Amino acid sequence: MSQSPTTAGRLITPFNAYLGGVASWFANMGLQFVMIPTLAVIYLETSATKLALVQMSLALPQLLLLMFAGSLADRTNGRTMLVNIHVIATLPPMVLGWLVWTSNLEYWHLVAYGLISGVISSFSAPTRDALLMRVTRAGVQSAVMMALITQFAAQLIGFMLAGLAAPVAGPWALLALQVAVMVFGLACALALPSLPPKEIIASPEIPDRGWRTGLDAVIQSPKLYPVIMSTVSVGIFFIGIFMVALPLIVRNVFGGGQLEISVLSFCFWGGTICTSLLLLRRRPIERRGRAMALAQIAGSVALILVVFAPNFATLCVLVTGWGLAAGVNMAMGRTVVQIEAPEHARARVLALYNLGFLGAAPIGAILTGLTAERVGPQQATGIFAAMMFVFTIWFILRTPVMQIRRHPSET
Repeated sequence: MSQSPTTAGRLITPFNAYLGGVASWFANMGLQFVMIPTLAVIYLETSATKLALVQMSLALPQLLLLMFAGSLADRTNGRTMLVNIHVIATLPPMVLGWLVWTSNLEYWHLVAYGLISGVISSFSAPTRDALLMRVTRAGVQSAVMMALITQFAAQLIGFMLAGLAAPVAGPWALLALQVAVMVFGLACALALPSLPPKEIIASPEIPDRGWRTGLDAVIQSPKLYPVIMSTVSVGIFFIGIFMVALPLIVRNVFGGGQLEISVLSFCFWGGTICTSLLLLRRRPIERRGRAMALAQIAGSVALILVVFAPNFATLCVLVTGWGLAAGVNMAMGRTVVQIEAPEHARARVLALYNLGFLGAAPIGAILTGLTAERVGPQQATGIFAAMMFVFTIWFILRTPVMQIRRHPSET
């Protein structure tokens, strides 16, 4: 009995508390991925354009605030920031859940929820990502993979909870679960040690110029700017498919609802976690740029084939294949950014990375929604996947992405 406190102390390490916070945040995101299309498409019966506008409202604040948030994260105690973020993040799902419970939900409530949640996410992402290398002693790729596996597994749990709740409770249950996982994340943030900003003198090549420092670091690095370009292309060509086209395919083509949206989301993130587990078990990849580019091509091909999917089961198989490829792309991109970003501006470079991945989503969401209105969601998926395929070929030929290799300092 006397050894229990010691054992517990070893279990609640800074890295475990960090991963617990990651799990909380992305379980919430998994629930939200199902909740938004369920409320918009199934509950309120909105159009494709209106769904796209709601999804755009989630990402638009990040387009405006991520760089400022990254600069703030480089200058603020990370633990304090995460505690405040989790406290504030419990409020929007509480209010929206009450509106659903009392049957007072209107379309503008979803848009307001999206804008507020987008503001909160703007400050969460760079703060959390910049702390990864401060709470672990593992190698860069291993630490990134463990964080990604936690992220993907938590999203899968979110999708599973959403699917299990579908037959037994209304959409309000998704919002109640979001509140519960945010409270768990608050406990994990409180378990972190104090993480004050690191006092690092900026290099002469990249002086500290506030939020512009991250942009300067990316522009001057032949390894960072191709990664950021890749994330922007994912935001424009792929995220709109996930947010808008796939839920509409479920409803319009295969007659599904909340359960089928949950299953499809589970297939995508299940593919990413399988890839992440395989990458964690093998030696760090040497030619990371090549792996990232080939993964984009594989994902494009899988989504082009969605146009010809004859049934929901085939759609699930193709989305799983897309998830397998996306796992490689995300792992390589995040690893390169973590190791190549200057230490004094890591949060700002990571904010720019997230800006490409999430901030471009409003463009992708609205373009995908408008295209789906005209030609149908399956055809829109094929169009945007083909555009990504063409962009990736240009990307390989015109940028140094294929020369991005493992950093010599990694052990």
